[in-house]
Amino acid sequence: MQEKQNKDEIQVKFKPIYGIRPGVYLTFIYSFALLLILFFLLLYPGLKNPGVVLIVKTEPAGAAIRIDSIYRGIAGSKIPVSKGTHVIEAVMPGFETQGTAYQVPARYFGSLFFPLRRNIEFTLNTQDAAAAFALYAADYAEWSFAGEPTASWQIPMSLSEGAYRAGTVKESNDDMQRILLAASCFAVTKAAIRDLIRAKILLDNGGNAPVPTALVRSISDIFAFLSKNPGAAKWLSQVLPREQASIIESSDWFKKQERSGAPPKPQAVTGSARIAGINFIKFSSGFMISETPVSRSLFETFLKDQPQWKEYQTDYFPQEISSYPWEIDKNVITGVTWYAAQAFCDWILPPSPNMESRLPTEEEWSIAAQSIGSMKNVGWEWCADPYSPLQFANVSYQAKQFVGSPERSLRGRQTANSAETRASLPPDLSSPIVTFRIVFAPVKE
Repeated sequence: MQEKQNKDEIQVKFKPIYGIRPGVYLTFIYSFALLLILFFLLLYPGLKNPGVVLIVKTEPAGAAIRIDSIYRGIAGSKIPVSKGTHVIEAVMPGFETQGTAYQVPARYFGSLFFPLRRNIEFTLNTQDAAAAFALYAADYAEWSFAGEPTASWQIPMSLSEGAYRAGTVKESNDDMQRILLAASCFAVTKAAIRDLIRAKILLDNGGNAPVPTALVRSISDIFAFLSKNPGAAKWLSQVLPREQASIIESSDWFKKQERSGAPPKPQAVTGSARIAGINFIKFSSGFMISETPVSRSLFETFLKDQPQWKEYQTDYFPQEISSYPWEIDKNVITGVTWYAAQAFCDWILPPSPNMESRLPTEEEWSIAAQSIGSMKNVGWEWCADPYSPLQFANVSYQAKQFVGSPERSLRGRQTANSAETRASLPPDLSSPIVTFRIVFAPVKE
């Protein structure tokens, strides 16, 4: 049986090649194949792409890295760079760009497994930390219009990121606190509130992790903000989950703020004037506002002088005007974008050099609405302010302008007995029920 099995086995024998025995040329073939594999693993990657893996670190962290003016990643990431001289730059909004010309060496052997690594560090500086922080606050304001994030998408922590980056400049902390207060007017989601609180703590700690004393001060400031600003209780009740909101709504704090929410007293009317064919009402604080919205005929005169603004008359809503509850005067200009309305105000010369011509602020419009009967039943009117969803915080005019908004405010009053209403639109859009009026006011210094 064993002999039969041996006979069935197939034996392969290599023949000599040109007199070279198989043991010799097979050894050569195997050695060449091994060398070829080692070449492609150890030498070829370095010969094909000689260079280094560059790691750029920045303070503050998170800057964008550009190599030869091309974006290649963010600070801290591993960036392959070819051999030669390259310009490495770190870029961050609101900060001065830092860069250097760097001679990149090369490692040819083993670069696939042991790449040559080089580290570069940049310290980014800013001449105006408050302006830098305002850029992040403006991004925070824009994201507030996107609604509450979900499991499938999230929004960036723009405000706290800006507080970390710009908060190290202590000299600008007061200005940044005012910008933070203006940003609070956009905290309309739970995610926005988290970002706002985190930014407050970072600013109070100079952009660093909180220490106990500073954390106590931050919490104290937050409670002071909530107690001093009527409307804060209602704001939290609308944003927080239902369980927490019900606790707030049953509190004495909520009830007290509800009782104190009466509108401000109207200002005294100090006179009237007729300028450029428009009747104006003067108020005790120094501004004067047109008694009626701008007429269609006067706006057409403006377009003849400034024809480039014709394309800024748009109809965002195609429905017939008659379908709206307002009684729109056909002699009043409507369907004008915010930009065109402001351009018209710039075209009208103010009565004196120390006054400016512009759209009314929301505060000025509200003051006038309590005194001018013609402000009823006129639909919506453009205001100068960037639109912020929340109004209860006492925010300075400059801070509002720093933060800005992707939309502009609209104010309206449907009937004589109804409360004033607020809305907003992007400044490059309008509708058949949107008009505007003019304000002359002392120039803000």
